[in-house]
Amino acid sequence: EQQDDRQTLLLFQVGAAGRMAIPLSQVGRLEELAANKVEKSGDQEVIQYRGQIMPLIRLNRQLHLDSAIDDGATPQENIQVVVYSDHGRSVGLVVENILDIVEESVTVRREARRDGHHDGLLGSAVIQGRVTDLVDVQAVVLAASGE
Repeated sequence: EQQDDRQTLLLFQVGAAGRMAIPLSQVGRLEELAANKVEKSGDQEVIQYRGQIMPLIRLNRQLHLDSAIDDGATPQENIQVVVYSDHGRSVGLVVENILDIVEESVTVRREARRDGHHDGLLGSAVIQGRVTDLVDVQAVVLAASGE
C-alpha cells in the first residue's frame, strides 16, 4: 500500500530465521572480513577498513533478534558485512548470511511494530514468496551511533 515500484534489494539473513532486505542503492559494498580483525573502540566494535576505522553494527543485537551464531560458540572465521556509506562515513552491518540480490516490486504489507522493540524496521513484505522484513538502515545507524 506504500509503494509498488520495482526495487533492487539485497536479501540477507539475520538471526536464526529472520530474512531481511535493504535497497541495493543503500549498499556501498559487500565484504567478507576476518572476524579476528574486529577491534573495540570504547563499547563500539570497529574494524580497520580502507584506511578508516569503520564502526560495526551487529543487526541481530540492534534489532533484538536471536542469533544463530551464539556469542559463546566458536567464533566464525569470517563475518559477512554490508557496508553502508553515508556522507563519506562507512558503517558495517554484520549479517549472518548474504542470500541474494533480487528485483521485485515491493508492497509493505505489515507496518513495523512501534513498541520500540523493532525500531529499525520499516515493515514486512513478501519477497520470493517469503515474508521478509525491510530494514530502515538510517534508523539502525542512528540508533547504534546514539548509544
